Amino acid sequence: MTVNSFSQDSNKSVKSKFPEYEMRNSWNLAVIYGERGFGINGGIFKQIGNTFDIYANLSISGVTDTREFDQYDIYGNPITFNKVNRIYLIPLNIGLQRHMFKEDLDASLKPVLTAGVTTGLIVTTPYDKGFFESFKYAQSSFTLGGFLGLALEFEQNKTISFVIGVKYFYLPVIGREISSIRDQYIKDVGGVVLNFGVNFLRKSKL
Repeated sequence: MTVNSFSQDSNKSVKSKFPEYEMRNSWNLAVIYGERGFGINGGIFKQIGNTFDIYANLSISGVTDTREFDQYDIYGNPITFNKVNRIYLIPLNIGLQRHMFKEDLDASLKPVLTAGVTTGLIVTTPYDKGFFESFKYAQSSFTLGGFLGLALEFEQNKTISFVIGVKYFYLPVIGREISSIRDQYIKDVGGVVLNFGVNFLRKSKL
């Protein structure tokens, strides 16, 4: 007599013994361009949930006054009328980012919403001095504010992704007043900023 026996668990799904992973941001480098100037930044990321990361980045950029007007001498060299200072902004941004519509879109395309706080150093140097010499006369102010942003991240492969995004910064000047052109003070060094960057990825458990 033949007896056919079946395991009670034969119809149950077997869970893989291997953990599931996705690629998440580890650190990044970016070029930034805004209505007040351009610069570079770099930062690091820490995953704190399935769709959330906390991140910090540091950047340096030039700051111009939107009222500046360039003229040119007979040799074609630009001269900014009434310019008295060069201005540099060195902000530290700490923020939270959320990967939106994660379950609905292709994993290689990630809309990202960001928000956070910014504190920064503002350095001014006299325009009538040579570039390097002017740093001997540098003066400082500070800023404290925040930002909101939206970006699209395109995962190129398992090690890098490309990002294009826009942020709005509110960065009021704290302390000594600053000016780029004579008798015209800048109250807020923020504004709309575009960023074009590369994110370096790491494996992270789902």
